[in-house]
Amino acid sequence: MSEVLCNVGLTDAQAKLEAARCLMCEDPPCVEACPADVPVKHFIRAIRFDSPRRAINLIRERNVFAGVCGLACPVDDLCVGACSATELSKPIDIGKLQHYAAVTELQLGREAARGPGNGRRVAVIGGGPAGLAAAAELAVLGHAPVVFERNRRAGGVCTYGVRGARLPKELVAAEIAHIEALGVEIKTNAPFGDGQTLDDLLKDFDAVYVSAGANQPLTPKLPGEDLQGVTTWKKMLNEFAAYTLGDGPKPDMPSRVIIIGGGSVAMDAAGAAHDLEAQDIEVLCLESPREMPAYHAELDEAWEAGVRFHTRSMPLEITGAGGKVSGLRAVRIRWNEPDKFVPANAVPLEGTEYWLPADMIVLAIGAQPAPALAEALPGVALDRSGRIVADAESGATSRPGVFAGGDVVAAGGMTIVNSVAEGKRAGQAIDAYLREKGTG
Repeated sequence: MSEVLCNVGLTDAQAKLEAARCLMCEDPPCVEACPADVPVKHFIRAIRFDSPRRAINLIRERNVFAGVCGLACPVDDLCVGACSATELSKPIDIGKLQHYAAVTELQLGREAARGPGNGRRVAVIGGGPAGLAAAAELAVLGHAPVVFERNRRAGGVCTYGVRGARLPKELVAAEIAHIEALGVEIKTNAPFGDGQTLDDLLKDFDAVYVSAGANQPLTPKLPGEDLQGVTTWKKMLNEFAAYTLGDGPKPDMPSRVIIIGGGSVAMDAAGAAHDLEAQDIEVLCLESPREMPAYHAELDEAWEAGVRFHTRSMPLEITGAGGKVSGLRAVRIRWNEPDKFVPANAVPLEGTEYWLPADMIVLAIGAQPAPALAEALPGVALDRSGRIVADAESGATSRPGVFAGGDVVAAGGMTIVNSVAEGKRAGQAIDAYLREKGTG
């Protein structure tokens, strides 16, 4: 097993000591706080009594991305944040224990259980966490899922979003290999669209799960966005991931970088700039530190890396010289209405304008589904932003046989573990739909 995977986690002795601190609550609040309903109490008990194989089997029954979520999950806001042990000393490090179980399984060797085949085929559009989780569940239930992924590698945000310093790409690849071992076929460099529609897929497949993600970066529409040196978080992180995976050259990174945005992708962009040796990294966002949508661990990591923050600030203009970025003009703001953190609610404060020098501006304020996706989904209802309207529990859309989940869905995705949970539930719902339909 690679030292890269082992060095980011716990040793055997550390894992057992940490597991021994668990209070084994009768009604564990950590389980209730986990979107994937991982049986935290029981898998920790298995580690405590030297049964890591049972621990990982318990986790994978709920979450096929066990190791990934152990490192990349916002545990402080979920299971760890709900831990009862906090009242006595400090919360149990559930994320690291979950990651320990996953890495130990990789060292011992996999156990992949395929379900008996039933001849039913399901197309999965998008190989991110939601799509792969749905495909894994479908395979276990005996169906033949085929994942269509537009990129060179599957994994979505796990591969191309979260930096390797936080989430080793070897671990992501290993967890995807486990999913393939269940009987999932993954076709990479296979984008959906460009003339292909659901009608075409449903000629060859019994059902379709759409988890294409939100691939169109949003921009604040600032003057100067066309200057050389302005980029989006998606382009920056994709190029950085390609470099770290050995699929592309090292991206050029200037000395002074400003990132516009206060969410997780902005923090990942700041981390990538730091890893690429930018000297001055600044983040500018509308929210105050307590209002920023990025998770605590992500903010802590950025602060520790020396990133400077300009909060409660609105960007006004990207300035340039000779066609290249020279800086960013901004203004301090207050909120017109409390607890409404959107640009339309921001009120500029007179006399507080300022300018920051920069060689690169990264726009990191979010994303939406690609506009072309709507043309490929006839009969599927979308909201105003182009996201799919789907049932929160089953993922069923307005078109029979078509289900959806992850960031492409209205109010879907948001975190890896949420996407995994949605994918698993959708896999079960698709199974029920096909059995009721009597296909095959």
